[in-house]
Amino acid sequence: GAAAARQPGLPGIARTPYAYVKREGWHLAAQVPGQTVSSRVLPTSTESWLKPDGSGRILTITSTVNGSRIDDEAIPAGEPLLPLSRAKAVQARRLALADVGSAASGGQFAAIINLADRQQIPPAVQAAILRLLARIPGLINAGTVTDRDGRPAVAVSLDSAYTGVMVSYTLILDQGTGRLLEADQTLIGDPNKLDVQQGSILAYTTFLASGDVANTTTRP
Repeated sequence: GAAAARQPGLPGIARTPYAYVKREGWHLAAQVPGQTVSSRVLPTSTESWLKPDGSGRILTITSTVNGSRIDDEAIPAGEPLLPLSRAKAVQARRLALADVGSAASGGQFAAIINLADRQQIPPAVQAAILRLLARIPGLINAGTVTDRDGRPAVAVSLDSAYTGVMVSYTLILDQGTGRLLEADQTLIGDPNKLDVQQGSILAYTTFLASGDVANTTTRP
């Protein structure tokens, strides 16, 4: 948190209308037709340009067995971007983390990942979020790591069964700034009906770039 707080602030929110985020990753997709479970992994590269009202553009490239599929969508106004605050208590309420001192939940990690998935997180807000993370019971300092983009980092993790299976949720943070670089979900409990082995990575997201831009065709 202290490292993030020392970073220079970003310009005012009114500078440009679109929040840009580029990320890569995959999520295990499971289908259960009758009693047969089939799972598949579809690696994706996603870029999004979103206005505060949630409208904008999402460009997704999905790797398939037959090559790549490109989806370029214009998004109507819908779920707005979450307002940000450097005040820890205010940001906790906005992320639904006001009860962060209670029983540990992977849902708390998910809320932070969802925030980074849609907009750039300024250093002061990142500092507030990291201080909230430090209060979560059961949080584990996993030490130094390297993310999938080759960047040196530190990792914190939390084991939770809030989805119905026991999963280790890991956030990988920049060593110098505290910026979220990657988020992983690893199955550590009984797979139940999922046709995956214990220890499998169920999902990961690597955040490659973020910023604010003037339109849906430019990048920071």
